[in-house]
Amino acid sequence: MLNIGNEKVPLCEGPSRRSFLSVGTAAAGALALPTFFRFQQAGAADGAKAKIRNCITLFLVGSPASLDTWDMKPDAPAEVRGKFKPIKTNVNGIQICEHFPMMARMMDKVALVRSLHHKTGASHENGQRWMMTGHDFNADSMKPHLGSVISRVFGARGDLPANVILPNPIGNTGAGPLHGQTAAHLGSAHEPFFLNADPAKVDFKVGDLEVPKGESASRLDARKRLLEQVDELQKHNDARAVGEHDAAYQRAFRLLTSPEAKRAFNLDDEKATTRDRYGRNTFGQSCLMARRLVEAGVRFVTVNHFDTVFNLSCWDMHADGGGLNNTYADYERMLCPQFDWAFSALVSDLADRGLLEETVVAVFSEFGRTPRLNGRSGRDHYPNAWTNFFAGGSFKGGQVIGATDKICSRPVDTPVEPPQMLASLYKGMGIDLDATMMPGPGDRPIRLVEAEPIRQLFK
Repeated sequence: MLNIGNEKVPLCEGPSRRSFLSVGTAAAGALALPTFFRFQQAGAADGAKAKIRNCITLFLVGSPASLDTWDMKPDAPAEVRGKFKPIKTNVNGIQICEHFPMMARMMDKVALVRSLHHKTGASHENGQRWMMTGHDFNADSMKPHLGSVISRVFGARGDLPANVILPNPIGNTGAGPLHGQTAAHLGSAHEPFFLNADPAKVDFKVGDLEVPKGESASRLDARKRLLEQVDELQKHNDARAVGEHDAAYQRAFRLLTSPEAKRAFNLDDEKATTRDRYGRNTFGQSCLMARRLVEAGVRFVTVNHFDTVFNLSCWDMHADGGGLNNTYADYERMLCPQFDWAFSALVSDLADRGLLEETVVAVFSEFGRTPRLNGRSGRDHYPNAWTNFFAGGSFKGGQVIGATDKICSRPVDTPVEPPQMLASLYKGMGIDLDATMMPGPGDRPIRLVEAEPIRQLFK
């Protein structure tokens, strides 16, 4: 039995998932058209029954060096080990960088994966596509963001969108616009809602939640009815496209008129001490907003830690003296403390509110950085080995999956590729990857990701 939408599809004589896929478009075409469009518009799992309902993904744009953060090699030569020292955590045998003291005190809640790697290129965008979608792709074969997949699987709850990205979409990181943060073929109904504002600013507000000046509530309602009438006239031409536009319109109007949405985005409701604990910076306040959004019903929140790598302090530590001049000083003074405060506050806050068991927290990045320091005491792009991690949900904390060699140049135990991380995230949200399908390009039913979860990660 396969789930496509909320419909259960019996398979004659129990063929395998792969044999079902081989039937492809012909089988889909055999469905009655109204039924097929119900498949398109429904979620693919029963969100009301799901134990784990939410995910917050912290995406570290630019990518930290594993050797300087979560996979330190203190016995390696000086040109490998870098400037920082490891410290003990609250889990015997696990050490991390000295500049993550608060994270070290909650390592029992964290599952490190130290053997990530991929082989398809060393650009930021390459890694972003892998870690945002589970695929590499080009402009002719776009793949949906994992938050859009979750939106398609579970659907929205209440007036808020299912999939939100804070504070901004990823912009210029050097090699083109394909970052993996769109809904692709899943359609406009599952596109991320981008905040496009800095929640750390004193005058912060969400522009898309403001009714335009001079626009009365009655006029807004009249415009909504007019759009519905136009769509009704077009439905006989393209039912699917109109259905997607309907969903997008409805989402926009709900956001404009919803007190629930306005409350969720209002950080002024938080105590000053809570805001201080997350850090009074864009990343910290975005993490706090992510907690508020999942509390209010958003299924999936992505926090981009930076939207570019140029001309600012970020994880991309080439130390080139120009637009990519990030160094150990940036890590020590800003980046590591900023992450340590926000991540530890988020995990402890979710735990204190009884939300951690139903919320997956994933920390992803594009790649690792070179084992040996370059001539400027920086590190360059290196997709051969790096560390990402999970907390919350059904993930078993206090453990390390995989290992790298003595200089963090390659995995030597349990090599993990990006699609396995996404498969693990989906499993962590309670999705049976062998039983839940979604429409692919051309409406062919496909698996959410072609990989298996990392079994050791789970309780």
